[in-house]
Amino acid sequence: MGSHSRVHYMDNLRAFAMLLGVFFHAALAYSPALKEVWLPASPQTSEVVDFMAFFSHTFRMPLFFLIAGFFCALLIQKRGLGAMLKNRLMRITLPLSIFLPLVLTAFAILIGWAMENIQAKSPMLGLIAMMAQYPDAPPPVTTTHLWFLYQLTFFYLVTAIAVKSFKFDWMSRIIKMPKLFLLLGPLLLVPALLTQHAPIPAPEQFMPQLWSFGFFGMFFVFGFGLFTHQEFLDKLQPYGWLMFATSVAAYILFFELFPRHSSMQEIMTVMATSPSIDLKQIGLGALQAYISVFMSLVLIIVGRSLFNKQSPSVKLIADSSYWIYIIHLPVLWLIQFYLLDTQWPLLVEFFLSSICTLAIGLISYLLLVRWTPIGWFLNGKKKPSNT
Repeated sequence: MGSHSRVHYMDNLRAFAMLLGVFFHAALAYSPALKEVWLPASPQTSEVVDFMAFFSHTFRMPLFFLIAGFFCALLIQKRGLGAMLKNRLMRITLPLSIFLPLVLTAFAILIGWAMENIQAKSPMLGLIAMMAQYPDAPPPVTTTHLWFLYQLTFFYLVTAIAVKSFKFDWMSRIIKMPKLFLLLGPLLLVPALLTQHAPIPAPEQFMPQLWSFGFFGMFFVFGFGLFTHQEFLDKLQPYGWLMFATSVAAYILFFELFPRHSSMQEIMTVMATSPSIDLKQIGLGALQAYISVFMSLVLIIVGRSLFNKQSPSVKLIADSSYWIYIIHLPVLWLIQFYLLDTQWPLLVEFFLSSICTLAIGLISYLLLVRWTPIGWFLNGKKKPSNT
């Protein structure tokens, strides 16, 4: 592959991972597992929603970080290490610095409005409304759904140090033994997963979470190595159906095993403590590891076969996906707060909130972002098409 070639299937898969996040977060409002703690949680819940949502949760962000590592290696080959850091500072760290305060402000305004105007408050919204009457300490500030930008900033800095310090083509050894990689490779993720309750949380804290380096960082590293050895995908392709079937079977077992907590107090207690390392926790970690690796690889193999092309409409969706993801959660919550006072069927509410969020994101991208400085630092400068 030439150094200046576009890797369309990776672009398209990155957009898929981001836009899937809109549907994932929309589904959480109807999750029985999160009904006590998700702010716009609806009184309507469905185990089917949980089943589908948490399946996507096992592989969506691992896939994203794998792709991020792939494009990091591409940038270094194409432009050099310094230019890669400058590019990622502009496209990753700068958007985080600009949009995180705006997102946090939007959340504060939204929650304040919902506490005053929504009648059928969710349990968590009701708790916040009650606590607001007795202000004690400010709520903790997190990186919210933009945590992946914060993590990537660290990953790029560590990559720059590693590239400067080490010259070792470890991937060339792995590609010689695809069966062994599929059998044992995912086990490298288990130590990190053992430290977290299942399903894994988002590492939203400002203090770097070491477990996320051992989990998401491993996908980033693998994607980095995959760039120069894409022939490895040819060796893995014959096992695509086996990986998919194994992932589905493993997820069914995982869904049955991962703990549900019935009260807000119990959930808060669990979130504040580390899990016990027992046989069940090891099993949950191993299941998540194999699902995340296998499903990420399946999607990359399928994407390379079917989506390694770019049309104007597909390119527009891919370009807009970054902006849509940045703004989607405040928009989604606003819609779902309104829906708390309706009596519409669950599926109607889910698709209405999801599609309206995507539509608002796309329209705002076209009107406010695409040809403006915001679009330039999110996706690079674009020239209007003459066609």
